[in-house]
Amino acid sequence: MSDVFDRISNWLQRLAFFDGDVGGLVENLSHRLIDGGVPVARVSLGRLLMHPVIGLLDATWDASNDRIDWSVLPRSSVTDDLFDQAPFGENTKLTDKLAKKFLHNEIWELADGLVGELEMVPFLRADLTDPSIHDKYPIYRKLAASGVTDYLVFSAPFGKRSITFDSGTEWMLGASVSFATKKRSGFTQREIDGLARLSIPLFGTVRIFSEQFLAAELMEAYLGRISGRSVLSGQISRGDVREIDCALLFSDMRGSTALSQRLSPEDYVAAVNRYFDCVAGAVHDHGGEVLKFVGDGLLAIFPFDGRRRLPEDMCEAALSAAREAFQRREEMPPEDRTDFGIGLHVGSAIYGNVGTERRLDFTVTGSSVAKVSRLEGLTRSLDVPLLATSDFACLVSEQFRKLGPHTLRGFEEDVEVLSFDPLG
Repeated sequence: MSDVFDRISNWLQRLAFFDGDVGGLVENLSHRLIDGGVPVARVSLGRLLMHPVIGLLDATWDASNDRIDWSVLPRSSVTDDLFDQAPFGENTKLTDKLAKKFLHNEIWELADGLVGELEMVPFLRADLTDPSIHDKYPIYRKLAASGVTDYLVFSAPFGKRSITFDSGTEWMLGASVSFATKKRSGFTQREIDGLARLSIPLFGTVRIFSEQFLAAELMEAYLGRISGRSVLSGQISRGDVREIDCALLFSDMRGSTALSQRLSPEDYVAAVNRYFDCVAGAVHDHGGEVLKFVGDGLLAIFPFDGRRRLPEDMCEAALSAAREAFQRREEMPPEDRTDFGIGLHVGSAIYGNVGTERRLDFTVTGSSVAKVSRLEGLTRSLDVPLLATSDFACLVSEQFRKLGPHTLRGFEEDVEVLSFDPLG
């Protein structure tokens, strides 16, 4: 006869066929345990990720407020100290050794061996009614003070892949879950065995849900938020394009070739990244999207949607982002500053997938893109850092200076060029 843990295990396995989020999974799991008579007071789940920015997902449900606290830790936060100061780290080290034991096995053999080992793997249990262990980890003191009496941690590696974090710390990819109770006598052996039993299907569903999250985050990191959503919603075929109206921003770093010859590769890349932090960071903060890094330049758009993103607002945002970029540069130490120019234009662009059958790029193209790129090129010859077309300038309220018509390469008609004060 099945018990509550079997029923929850079956539910977890069925969930793996659907889309979901880790926070909702932890919350619903906690409610099902409570409804089934399992006295959990807190459930917390952490998952390491292979992502250029994010290092760790963490979702914690607490019965005291029946709320999920969801956090995303950057890669820089995943250090040896983080693992040394938490029971998750202690248990993760055990499963890390377990995964490395099977490192050279074929996947078909590994699945049999690893699952068998996981069923017997030591889990961490802490009796928080014992004051002598409270100082071992900060979380023990916090939980004991809130009335928690018993604390369990289960961990599992996800395959054989490892990831090295910014600090040099290397871990096998995987996840850990903890269960805490305020029951005076702690968890019973039946409850411990049941929680251990359902932890395997739980980790399977966690892996699927978290990798759905990872796919969306990777799309945003490499394509941008708006473009990433377009791809995930099905705009994936070559030639699957549409025309959009948007404000366009093009920027390019000055003197980069000379800089690359003068600096070491590491210092040169650091200089380029500081420039990108100025411009791309300002674009993101103002609701724009960087579509492409072109060497040491970038192309960004501020799309219109006719509802919340109106032409005048997006042009104001693009101009404000450009000025913010120059202000950020001014705040840097003089030795870290690099010169750059910015061009602003507004118009329609072809937006979507272009490329070959085997290699696609999600981007914008068309005459408006060419025009804003050529316009930025004028910032050098005119020695003016921030230029715009008259089409753009007529949609903003800021004062500008007319620089007259100029010829842009590839365009038959001259373009009326205007300049804005880069610092406002």
